[in-house]
Amino acid sequence: MSWFKLNRSLHRDIGYFCIGMTLVFAISGIALNHIHQFNSNYQVTRTSHTITLSGLDIETDHFEATLLATLQLEDKVKARFWQDQTTYKLFLEEDTTLYLYPEQNEVLVEQVEPRFLLRQLNFLHLNEARAAWMWFSDFYAILLIYLAVSALFMVKGKRGVLGPRGLLVLAGFAAPAAFIIFYSH
Repeated sequence: MSWFKLNRSLHRDIGYFCIGMTLVFAISGIALNHIHQFNSNYQVTRTSHTITLSGLDIETDHFEATLLATLQLEDKVKARFWQDQTTYKLFLEEDTTLYLYPEQNEVLVEQVEPRFLLRQLNFLHLNEARAAWMWFSDFYAILLIYLAVSALFMVKGKRGVLGPRGLLVLAGFAAPAAFIIFYSH
């Protein structure tokens, strides 16, 4: 087998292997780039309830049990504290926080749920797993370097990078260089 055919076979097979990882990093990359516009990790829902709180001793177990029953929440309080002089917070065991505003007789229920798939993809992208995932990601990066370099030798002569397609390679280098120059001033 010639070197040219070997390169094409390796490029194809490594490319197939990298499809899954590329999708993980591409999808989570878009999600993380727009995290300030869209929380791709968690879905947060807030509902407001009007409940008489003024004049009640809200720092008792009895009140908490009654409040949870009124809100139809089957959970337990794991922590509580006064956030400020007007806001009392109750943290439930299952990703729910209650904001009590006694002066306004209002309870805000905030529930946080991890988003299906996006949370897991972001977990991998941000290397929160650490350990073996870091080494696997480094291996993936080396494979991407190989794919980039081997692509230069996929087509011979003027139909390859020595012809007009070489401008595409230059454009690929020019785009990040332009951003570096633009943002470094």
